[in-house]
Order: sequence, then structure tokens, then C-alpha cells
Amino acid sequence: MSIHPFVFSNSKQYRIARHALFWIVWILYYSIMSALLMTKKYGFTLSFFESLTEVAESTPLDMCFCYFIIYFLLPEFLYKGRYIGMLFLWLAASIFFIVLYELNATFIVPYIRGWYGLKVTVSTPSNYVWDFFTLFSQINMEGCVAASIKLGKLWYIKQQEIDLLKEEKQNIQPHEQQGLVHPAFLTDLLTRMESIANENPIVAAQSMKKIRHLLLYILYENSSAQVSLQKELSLLQEYIDLEKLTNDKEIEMHAVIDAVPDHQTIAPFIILPLVENAFKQVSLFSLAKSKVNLNIQLQQDVLHVALSWSKPIDTSSLTNGRNVILHNISRRLRLIYPQSHELKMMIETEKIIVKLSLNLKKAIN
Repeated sequence: MSIHPFVFSNSKQYRIARHALFWIVWILYYSIMSALLMTKKYGFTLSFFESLTEVAESTPLDMCFCYFIIYFLLPEFLYKGRYIGMLFLWLAASIFFIVLYELNATFIVPYIRGWYGLKVTVSTPSNYVWDFFTLFSQINMEGCVAASIKLGKLWYIKQQEIDLLKEEKQNIQPHEQQGLVHPAFLTDLLTRMESIANENPIVAAQSMKKIRHLLLYILYENSSAQVSLQKELSLLQEYIDLEKLTNDKEIEMHAVIDAVPDHQTIAPFIILPLVENAFKQVSLFSLAKSKVNLNIQLQQDVLHVALSWSKPIDTSSLTNGRNVILHNISRRLRLIYPQSHELKMMIETEKIIVKLSLNLKKAIN
């Protein structure tokens, strides 16, 4: 199902167009409603143009309040779970804008009505508390409308992305049956993302673009004998970012990629499964501080990868048979880069180290 760009696109022209349309409709609606109340006394035409001027003049206040909510309070407080701070600032902003509305009604609105020849009356409120709550409910109705539109759009997009994830997950099966390389992280990540999309849509929103890149790359580049090293490193960075966002365990990740590829190519999914294995291993261990360190260097056509991750002192090997990943990578390297690679694993007291050296020019295509 395609999403109409006018409603959902972040392109500048679409955003300006839909916001302009919204505020034009807003001004016309309140102008007509106000004019209808004054039609018996001044006639509809005069009432409408006076109301149009009055509403248009006060609309910048409405815009400031609404944009303060959807572009500051929502992303900086609601999305980050800072609910008390959000309620406090919302209340403070409501009071501030109520004061501005009162100043506008006292000093500017009478001039507009006098310019149109309407009778200007300055009334003193008989009940300040009632008037305050009337203005408070009115301004917050406007804010809630803006927030509901923003959150409604976010919910709709998340539903579309969940459907996309399920569809892409089903598309993986034919690729597995064809014997194509399928990194073990994919199924785990898709399942994790389905859960996160329902429980934490803000993290899902940050992750969805990255996981879409991963899916498209895996589905359409997987069958290639060689892929761009630049693409492979970009894919790796996308995966690392996703792990940081979605992993249930807090893992300290240090990655240094000192490689500027110049048209070099590499067999797909050589590096990423190594990193995926490190994250999987460190997630299974019970450690006070979990660390993963990655260093990648490219020296002419030789790629050097040094990867290490924490382990408990009393653990002497990989857990849960995850050394199968290293075995599969080693087997692929022997097939694609015979006599032109070196893969070593070392188990130290508090960490496991994997080192890979690969001559990219000597691949068998």
C-alpha cells in the first residue's frame, strides 16, 4: 500500500504545502463560525471579512503553540518518556499563550473591529477563574488537535512498516531455499523489530530506515559474487547502529573503520556475521560491563579486521555453539579466497579476539 506523499512525505515542498493548506482551512473555518454569530447584527459579508482579519491576525499565536507541542514537546519529552517534564512545560506554555491571547484581545482586536465600523466594547470579566479555564480549554483543544494529527500519522506509518517487515520476512524463505547466504541476525532482528514497533514506536521509527536498507541489501545483493566494499561497510554500520538502538542489553561498542575503499569489492556478508556473532555472544554472557571492539583497516587491497568482545573469566569457549558462524565463514573464505586470507580466534582471560586478513584482489568469482 503506497503512502500519499502530500500527507506523509518529508520533502520540503510537500510539508510547506500541507501545512499551508491546514492553516488556510483553519482560518476559514473559524472565520465562518465567528461570522455566523455576528450575521444578524452586521450581515454576513462584513462579519466574515472582519472575522477573517481577526482570525488571521491571531493565527500566528496558534501556530507557535501548536508547533511548540509537535516539534519540541513530543520529540524531546513524550518520545523520550519524560512525561512529567512534558506536562509541566505544556501547562506553562498554555498559561503563557493565554496571557498573549488576552493582550491581543485587549489591544489589537478593538482596532480591527473599529476599522471595520463595528461597535467596540471592552468588557470586564465577571469570573476570572471561569474565563481562564475557558481559554485554557480552547487553546489546549488546538494543541491536542495538532498533537493527535502528528501522533496519528506516526501510528499509521508504524503500521505500514510493521506490515512491510512481515512481508519482507516471508520473502526471506525462498532465498534460504535457494541456498543464498543469510546472516543469522536477520530473523532475530526482524522478530525484535516487530516487538519494538508495538512497545516502543519511537525507537522503531529511528530503526526502520536502517532495517529497510539492510533488508533491501540482503534480498537483492545477496546473490552477487562480489559487492562494493563501501556498501558492505555501510551495511555494517547500519547493523551496529541497529544493535545499539534495539539490543535489550547495554553494550559498550567501540568501532574504528579506517578504510576508504577505492572501487574494491568483497564477497557479501564476510564481515557482518563476525560482528553479529560478537553481539550475540556478549548478549548471552552475564557481565557487569559488556564491550565489543571493532577495528577495520584497508591497506592497499588487503583488509584487516580485528574484533573482540567481553566474556566471563570462567568461560573458556564460545557459548551455545555460536562458533558455527565462525566455521561457516571460514568455509566460505576457503572457497572464495583460497590461500589469500587468514582467520584466527584467540580466547583470553576476559575477552575473545577474532582477527581476519583478506586480500580482496584474489577472490575467485
